[in-house]
Amino acid sequence: MTKNNTPQLENKLITIGVALLLLFIYACSGISSVFGVFGDLSYNNLGTLTIPSVFLFLLVCFIGLINERFYFALLIFVVVAFPAPIDDIFPSVLLTNPNDEGSAVFPLFTRIDVYLLLGIILKLFKSKFKMRPLQLTLILKLFLLLLTSVFIINIFKSKDFLDFNLYLAYSFHVRYLILFFFLCQLYNIERFEKQIVVSLIISLFFLLLEAYVNTKLNGVDRLSSGSLALNTFANITSGIAVYFIYLIKNRKINRLVGLVCLFIAGVILVGSGTRSAFIILVLSLLALRFIESPKYIAINFLKVSILGALLFWAYIHFSENKVIPDRYSYAYLEKKIDINLSKNELKKIFNVEMSWETNSLITRLNLFDSSLNMIEENPLTGIGAGRWNRYKNKYSIHRDVDKVLIDSHNDYLAILSQYGIPLGLLISYLVFFYPRRLIGKREYNNKTALSFLYVISFTMGAAALSNAGFFKHQVAGLLLFCLCVHNKLYFDNEKDDTISE
Repeated sequence: MTKNNTPQLENKLITIGVALLLLFIYACSGISSVFGVFGDLSYNNLGTLTIPSVFLFLLVCFIGLINERFYFALLIFVVVAFPAPIDDIFPSVLLTNPNDEGSAVFPLFTRIDVYLLLGIILKLFKSKFKMRPLQLTLILKLFLLLLTSVFIINIFKSKDFLDFNLYLAYSFHVRYLILFFFLCQLYNIERFEKQIVVSLIISLFFLLLEAYVNTKLNGVDRLSSGSLALNTFANITSGIAVYFIYLIKNRKINRLVGLVCLFIAGVILVGSGTRSAFIILVLSLLALRFIESPKYIAINFLKVSILGALLFWAYIHFSENKVIPDRYSYAYLEKKIDINLSKNELKKIFNVEMSWETNSLITRLNLFDSSLNMIEENPLTGIGAGRWNRYKNKYSIHRDVDKVLIDSHNDYLAILSQYGIPLGLLISYLVFFYPRRLIGKREYNNKTALSFLYVISFTMGAAALSNAGFFKHQVAGLLLFCLCVHNKLYFDNEKDDTISE
């Protein structure tokens, strides 16, 4: 009897614990919203598009309240593609340093908080506030314990009110994770498979529309989203494209609809001109093919090797024949870069001559150095989520990191520098690769469209090498949704009463 009741008691305690943590974060954000203005810490950054976005959001919420299927048909759209000006209505904190060029703010609450809370409260009312305890795998339980510990420690590491507010603003990793856990626990998520796919389709359409309007209004020469940074915009599109490729391949979507979605994704990728997004798409498909066919691992290794060799030869050939622009040509870059492995700083190991073609590389090396120095000085708990931009110059050896709002250009370094090495490594594994592991743990008689969400996580894990997408709250929301869905599917398809780790 005791053996059977122990997991249930654990689940109840975890459910109560994460609910209290969520309430604590919202309470702190509420207090900060009221009193933070006196310290010039909170801002309202209303723009011309804010009011229209509010009306659109109210309409979306009203539709979601009508029917649960409508709610899930709009869920991913709200998370990923809804116009960013809606978040300007919430109290915000300044992200940039006073000496940075320009300024940027980030809200203490977002429309994702509101929409997820709406779905949770709606279901709780319908069920008369009855809810089963959360079911989590052992590694996720350990993760929540470590996450809570590091979260509390970093609160006390706040040097001032700005530090505290930055930390609250970037608590969206914790907030979204808990909210998605509750949402997936309350609803039979597999019932809404079609609606979630529809929501991804709506997101693709709207990402293209919003980017087109933003590009025209701002007169830029590349298709760029006003809600997502250029690289993140292209990378998340690659992840969604890989997902639709899997749906078409496994006959989980009408072929014509799937091809239209891939066409839209292709337009976004070509229009944005983000070459790395194409590379990520191809590499993700190759890597997934490689690990998902263990019986043919030798053949797959040979195929990947041959393809890699051909691509490398083509790169060398076209570089030497001046087909590839200098910015990407190895022959040109070879003249600009001097490698000295005896040094202990990236910028000194790769001594790069400044030019238009190399400025992006130099910036990345500076950013990587800053992140590595943060990790070295704060190995256990990091500097705290949201504080990276404030301290990027302080941790730069030469204090010459660009004084603009910029990300670390590497998710793994961003996570490790802000959460510490133990939790950072765990987050990196759970967010990008654990969903695939969960699917592999069970034999599914009939895989649904939801069973392939892990390919989005995996693709963003590849993109994480050159971009910090997990620190864009829309992308974080989608990745945490994928993780929580796969955790729910794992238990829904479990045949035994005990968890096998």
